[in-house]
Amino acid sequence: MQGAALCGKVRQLMPSKNRITVNLSEDEYAAFDRLAARSKVSKAWLGRHAISSLIERTDGDEQQLPLPLTGLKRRGSR
Repeated sequence: MQGAALCGKVRQLMPSKNRITVNLSEDEYAAFDRLAARSKVSKAWLGRHAISSLIERTDGDEQQLPLPLTGLKRRGSR
């Protein structure tokens, strides 16, 4: 029930609709889908929550995010 209550609060705070597209691997999408179902929230809400949390954690931090770029596979590369 807590997820539904939080979702309602987020909707009240969202005056505009700006969209982004994110490509996920099959495994990432399946895990994301399971998390949304287990939390009883939509995948859209979960995505907004993740983005909001990241922004809140890094707000005012002048340093660049530590991005784990080494070891990532790029599409089309072997």
